[in-house]
Amino acid sequence: MHLILQYWNTLIHTTLLPPRECQSVLTDESIENFIKQSEEEQDKVRTSFLEGMLKRSKLKDKQQWVRITQAMLIRLIDKLYSYTQSKEIDHKIFDLYKILIGHLEDTLNFIKDFFGIYFDYDERVPVTYLIISLKELSCQVKLLQKIVQHYKPYIQALAEILVNNFNKFCLENKNGATYNQLEYQKDLMNHLLTNKTMASEDSISEVLFYFNYNDHDYIAYLKEKLSSLTESLDTIKEKIAALRFEQKTFNQLPKKLIGNLNSNTSSLIDQMNQWIEEEIKFLESDPVQNGTIQSIETEKIYVHVPFKGSEIYLVHKAFIDSGGAPGETYKSLFEKTASHLTNKNQKGFSTESLQKNSDKVDYEAKENVKRFLQKMIRNIDSY
Repeated sequence: MHLILQYWNTLIHTTLLPPRECQSVLTDESIENFIKQSEEEQDKVRTSFLEGMLKRSKLKDKQQWVRITQAMLIRLIDKLYSYTQSKEIDHKIFDLYKILIGHLEDTLNFIKDFFGIYFDYDERVPVTYLIISLKELSCQVKLLQKIVQHYKPYIQALAEILVNNFNKFCLENKNGATYNQLEYQKDLMNHLLTNKTMASEDSISEVLFYFNYNDHDYIAYLKEKLSSLTESLDTIKEKIAALRFEQKTFNQLPKKLIGNLNSNTSSLIDQMNQWIEEEIKFLESDPVQNGTIQSIETEKIYVHVPFKGSEIYLVHKAFIDSGGAPGETYKSLFEKTASHLTNKNQKGFSTESLQKNSDKVDYEAKENVKRFLQKMIRNIDSY
């Protein structure tokens, strides 16, 4: 055991074993003495630790000194916490364990706060800190869900991806997580809950690209969005231009220099750039799309409608909500109709653009759709 921690090590592994392993009974006086001695030990350990840092001139030696002390403190904290889980434990002994845990945690935090450049952030956090952090993260997940419940469907879809990530992290890491893993999740959540970030897709994307959120479901969401965008366009030139514009937007978003969600996969921006480049390469080499051979596909059919985008959205919503297409959702219906609709301003719509038109529904749009439906009813009555 690390010599500067010898007192705490002996106290925890020998003197203060839980009742099931030690038959000795601690008096109130002895408990008070242990607490007092442990408080004094904090100052002694800090002094010894600082002396150890001053004796080491090489950065490598300083880092090793910090990381050994860090690892030993975490193991002592976890050991004491395991004692608190004993069913036979007396409440006074339980309180003693909690106080000693606090002393150890204060010492560990002192090292982290003042010598963070040497700290091992790939080391597991103490279980006591992990429990508190996961509980706080779970409460924030509920707050995130509450914030987006009145937002548009595409925002809720993004929020669901994020909620699934946080819930999965809390479930899979309840028995252990590193400082890096835990701080990533906490920082990400705090940014998402700041300054109405969840109010728009653009602000959400800024945060996710900044944190290199290379989550499989989010990347699939982005790919589907870009695929829908290109499918709504007619020419190769338009498709490539749209992909290049989105790629430029992604690349210009600010990003942290270090850190990511999944260390075993490429960064978010690298995966998106690779996918976009492959799509463009395919479009440029497709003989049918480029007209080098005769396409056997029939010309795309369009239906002209007298509605604005917000009114088209409203007609679809009313149709679905009234049971006009059982088994369909707004999105699945848009995917089948949007690209075939035209109005005086636009030839074909993307699923994404129609979903976003939900923000533009106003009194005038509602009245225009109602007049149209009333006209249909009068016509039906006359047949």
